[in-house]
Amino acid sequence: MARRRAFTLIELLVVIAIIAILAAILFPVFAQAKQAAKKAVAVSHNKQIGLAGLMYTADYDDTLPLAYMYPHDGPGGGFPYVLLVYPYVKNIDIYVTPAGKPNAVTNPDWDYIWSYGAIPAAEIKRYPYYFVGDNVPGRVFGIVGARYNGVLGIGQWGNVWGCWGDYCSVWPGQITVPSRSQSGIARVAEMAFIFDSNEPFADHLTRNWDGGTDPIQDPLLRCAALRRGYNPGSWSIGGATPRWGGPQSCTNWLPSYPGFSANYAEENARKLQQGLAVVNMADGHTVTMSLSKLYQPMDIAGGVRVLKNFWPDE
Repeated sequence: MARRRAFTLIELLVVIAIIAILAAILFPVFAQAKQAAKKAVAVSHNKQIGLAGLMYTADYDDTLPLAYMYPHDGPGGGFPYVLLVYPYVKNIDIYVTPAGKPNAVTNPDWDYIWSYGAIPAAEIKRYPYYFVGDNVPGRVFGIVGARYNGVLGIGQWGNVWGCWGDYCSVWPGQITVPSRSQSGIARVAEMAFIFDSNEPFADHLTRNWDGGTDPIQDPLLRCAALRRGYNPGSWSIGGATPRWGGPQSCTNWLPSYPGFSANYAEENARKLQQGLAVVNMADGHTVTMSLSKLYQPMDIAGGVRVLKNFWPDE
């Protein structure tokens, strides 16, 4: 009877080694493919929200939705822009980023308003624009002193109910700042409208906690520490969040106290430069870009420096 030949130990080890090598090569490729698929879904979500904003604009005499509306004088709920455009999307799941939450959320309803953000107009604080201060990220990005602005307004009956930011103190009563019209934006295809963010207003309705007295100065790229009580992103990054390849939050970048500061390490500011954010422009098209490109400066008339994608004027 013929004798069966079994694998030798050496042959088995060679096969195992080959499988291990293939796994080491293919698993990162699979992970990259999965991440690319998630990013494609994020682009689709963001684009749908942006198009819903444009449909809203078409129904309201070319006026973009408000960043926030609190339509009654008393306790109750307000409406950030994502809820104002909900009738045009009718799919609440598109408000959740496929990148996942960087921290646990204490209220599941918040999942739907803390994935994307928009910068409200500086007129909400009764100033003509915001500007980037002389701080660590401002120097790393090369945008110290640059002006920028948003295009979304706000509407509230009073400055008590539903009001929590610096803008409340500069209004004696009813707060009414209209949003821009789409046709009133100088470079509509370059004006950032909605983007990946830890906070629905990109932290631009909150204050400077680290001693700043100018309410318009640099909420951009600041780290808001220990806000997990109402922000599932916990320590959120002012402005856009580089969810794709960059830090999704600035947790532990600052000392453990409630604050809003840009005084974190330069290496963390450089991490922000490396990641990508999904951005919907005011004309409806959606792109993925680095924060360095999103905050690209340019010079306008009079030698004034502005952020190209956050400047609605000529």
